[in-house]
Amino acid sequence: MRKPHATKQDYETAFKGFHYPMSRAAILNMGRDKGGVDREVAAILKLIPDRKYKNEGEIKEAVRVIYRIQGVDNESLPF
Repeated sequence: MRKPHATKQDYETAFKGFHYPMSRAAILNMGRDKGGVDREVAAILKLIPDRKYKNEGEIKEAVRVIYRIQGVDNESLPF
């Protein structure tokens, strides 16, 4: 089973400055415009469902689902 190398801090850095609601496209654009976003974080965010997210909690749950699909166990999730 693989373990993610991205940390909670990597995700918090990526989510900083978000204004909700946000679409997946807006999330990806902000991350790209901001720069310094961990590669794994960017790759995972590209895989979340294409919809509007009302808050950070919804994005985090979508990220958790992607990691679980990839075989990451709950104890290894970044948050």
